Amino acid sequence: MFALFEHTPLIGRKLALPRSVRSVVTIQDEREAARHARGHIAVIDDDPSVRTAVSAILKHEGYAVLEFASAAEFIEFEDQSEPMFPGPRCLLLDVKMPSTSGLDLQRELQKRGSALPIVFMSGGSSAGEAVEAMKAGALDFLIKPFDDHQLLESITNALSRHQADVRKSLTLNDAASRFASLSARESQIARLVLQGYMNQQIADQLGIAERTVKLHRMHMMRKLGAANVIELVRILDAMH
Repeated sequence: MFALFEHTPLIGRKLALPRSVRSVVTIQDEREAARHARGHIAVIDDDPSVRTAVSAILKHEGYAVLEFASAAEFIEFEDQSEPMFPGPRCLLLDVKMPSTSGLDLQRELQKRGSALPIVFMSGGSSAGEAVEAMKAGALDFLIKPFDDHQLLESITNALSRHQADVRKSLTLNDAASRFASLSARESQIARLVLQGYMNQQIADQLGIAERTVKLHRMHMMRKLGAANVIELVRILDAMH
């Protein structure tokens, strides 16, 4: 059943290790970063028509989406640990797939320490499979065909769960380490943002151009792993 993973020495390694933050360089990067800040969903299904249809719905809602045709593809992506824009994540996972099923992948991720929320989808699963998935921590179990509302509601709940989990895991050392990585100017801007100042007001107070403020602010938020002001407040509050 787990032949997919037996060839690799990475079995048992935690996937919950923090990724480095991907830098925003281009305008396209800015757009992708905004999508990730809203939520990043991995769609895992061996049926390309399902992947395409579901991904189109999610992308239309402004989410970042990656498609995987198998559990093996997803595991390979996770093991590479490439830099990623910050934001909540979840899995939309098919139950019945060749070689390694969605339930097999769920168990493997648990072994590796992954805390990514999972929303299952299936066109012909038994009640027993649904119960097993939910007992193992799945957030929802969608029966195909499902409508857009059901899908988006489940995804919203899953992303909210991941955001809450990340918030709980943030320690004082994490926050202090991130803040220490800021330049002096970025630290200044972070404090002014927390005080409620707008970009133009910050520019006037520091005697720099508003465009420069925006650039420093973007770098500051990226380094801290904050997608918005609310997350910025949470991170800096963890230091007190």
